[in-house]
Amino acid sequence: MADRHAIISENVEGAFFVDQTCTDCEVCRHFAPDIFGYGSAHAYVQKQPEGQADLMAAQRAIFACHVGAIGTLDTQDLLQAKQSLPFHMTGPVYVNGFNAESSFAAHSYFVRSKQGNWMMDAPRFTRHLVKRFEEMGGVDYIFLSHRDDVADTDKYAAHFGAKRIIHELESSAQPDAEFILTGEGDHEIAGAEILFTPGHTRGSLSLVWQDKFLFTGDHFAWEPRTSTFAAFRNVCWYSWDKQIKSVEKLGAFDKIEWVFPGHGMWGQVAPGDFPKVVKAAVKDMVALK
Repeated sequence: MADRHAIISENVEGAFFVDQTCTDCEVCRHFAPDIFGYGSAHAYVQKQPEGQADLMAAQRAIFACHVGAIGTLDTQDLLQAKQSLPFHMTGPVYVNGFNAESSFAAHSYFVRSKQGNWMMDAPRFTRHLVKRFEEMGGVDYIFLSHRDDVADTDKYAAHFGAKRIIHELESSAQPDAEFILTGEGDHEIAGAEILFTPGHTRGSLSLVWQDKFLFTGDHFAWEPRTSTFAAFRNVCWYSWDKQIKSVEKLGAFDKIEWVFPGHGMWGQVAPGDFPKVVKAAVKDMVALK
């Protein structure tokens, strides 16, 4: 929990606050965008929660924060918010929360499937999530988009006997993974279409689930400040030109309606609009070359 003696001055008066350990990772703004605002190099409480929905969103942000920078002076029990994680997003998709400092606060997701449940990248290893995953049928596959967001993958894999999937160019992060994908082709595993999408790193992968849900790692995300989908030039560690080509590749999936990134915010797309979304994003990326 955050330190009330190190509160950032921009916080509005009230129970919830952000302290000076904040790294401005944006996670709290994803879980509770009405509550947390954009500071110069940090988040802050721009509005105190009003009503139960606001309260639950702010409390979930406490559990998601990778450095424990969010606190509350309210003595109300946080158990209900904790129990809501993983939080149901849409269809079979849940966002896990409990973002890991080792993966720079990247989001991870859980997908329920009759063919076997999936974890998309990994959160911190916590007893709470283990119990919830067990209640939801366990974890059969762990998709790792790239080396940066593996967090506590090995612990979840060991506990559940899950099969880890990573590209060979990223495999130093999980050298004993059960599926180490090779080459530049795409793969289908247990109902998931896994795409080779280099750029952010040499071996970055994306995953399409049921033609409708796209998991992008650090490759492509919704940017709420500009109300566009975008890739992030300042954190392209390998090749911007290749990342442009990889984003362009996504436009072939015209049924995508949801994008779930590791870094950046999740976003929804109107049915049939995804190719146009990709075309606009590619145009903006080319302008940044």
